[in-house]
Amino acid sequence: MKTSVPFKAILAAFPPERQRKIKKRAAELIAEEFTLRDLRKAKRITQEELARRLSGRQTYVSRLEHRADMKLSTLREYVRALGGDLQLRVTFPADAPVRLRNLGAKSARQNRSLATKSRSRKTA
Repeated sequence: MKTSVPFKAILAAFPPERQRKIKKRAAELIAEEFTLRDLRKAKRITQEELARRLSGRQTYVSRLEHRADMKLSTLREYVRALGGDLQLRVTFPADAPVRLRNLGAKSARQNRSLATKSRSRKTA
């Protein structure tokens, strides 16, 4: 039966300089991980203010912040309402990262379709 070893015990086996580097990198990685709520709070924006920017209600923002899965277009709108720009990167072990474009953005065809539907409703 395998027994677990506490991380502190593993870390203590390294020289002090290496321990310092490990702790520094761990802090960097933790700082890179944000939830939507963390992003909003870092920008000092309330759920109510963000809801106004999204033309929605505070409960909508709350649900978004707790959702584990959402459309990229929804995430892009949320980030834009905070004043940011959503970018997606794909990484592979042996290759340089690649930035994906046009994901989550409405296509020209979708925009034309929405405009046509909007015009037909006005004339009806």
